Amino acid sequence: MRSVDEIRSELYRVAGEPDADLAAAALWIAAEEYPDLDHGAYLRYLDGVAATVEERVETASDDGAARAALSEEVFVRQGFAGNATEYYDPRNSYLNEVIDRRRGIPITLAVVYLSIGRRLGMPVEGVNAPGHFLVRHGDRVLDPFASGREVGPGTLLEQLRQMNVPEPEVRVRHLLASPPDTRAILVRMLGNLKANHLQRKDFVRSLAVVDRLVHLEPGNPLWLRDRGALYQRLDCARAAVTDLERYLERAPDDPERDVIRETIVKLSRNVPTLQ
Repeated sequence: MRSVDEIRSELYRVAGEPDADLAAAALWIAAEEYPDLDHGAYLRYLDGVAATVEERVETASDDGAARAALSEEVFVRQGFAGNATEYYDPRNSYLNEVIDRRRGIPITLAVVYLSIGRRLGMPVEGVNAPGHFLVRHGDRVLDPFASGREVGPGTLLEQLRQMNVPEPEVRVRHLLASPPDTRAILVRMLGNLKANHLQRKDFVRSLAVVDRLVHLEPGNPLWLRDRGALYQRLDCARAAVTDLERYLERAPDDPERDVIRETIVKLSRNVPTLQ
């Protein structure tokens, strides 16, 4: 059985590789919850699906036919689908569970699609759209949560408008031109997992997730704030003060800075030996 330190070390290592296997990286997120997870078995499954698609693609006459073959294999023959009834179940964020149950959320279903497509050398990338992760296959955008349904530019633009995203036209162009790398996809997966655990008031697991986010995205001070708040909930005053002080050093203009400072003062009183 791997230790948490070993698992996280592998996660951080794979996240930094320019040509990392996305599925292998995602499995390291799951490994912390399932320390006996058999990585090889799940990767071999994806290899097998890719081989099946490859046999069909050999007779495909164009990119559209190849795209249809991949979508049919993933969403019809293999039966992957969006888990609308249990959307916030943490298992939807663990790739092993998604493969076992054939159910997931947009980003984990996208990981399945992207991982198989990349094994075949297909032009597939993620689309890190707010609220709903998508995939781009060639010149088409697909929704993996809706069995690979095509999402037209107008639909994506309207979704951003409904979310009050500033300059939605510019944002759409940026999303399509700047696909997320492996690290960015892992960060989003962990962000979803954090929200799932918080909804269940599972602060211990939430802390474990945010700790990984602090290491994966060190340039984002918000993770320090979130980790400090979780330490506070878990009565770890010293660690909470450390993170909140580091956060204010890096985000001095936070509108809530006075509230955070008051929190630091109160926590410090509870730890008289705090240096």
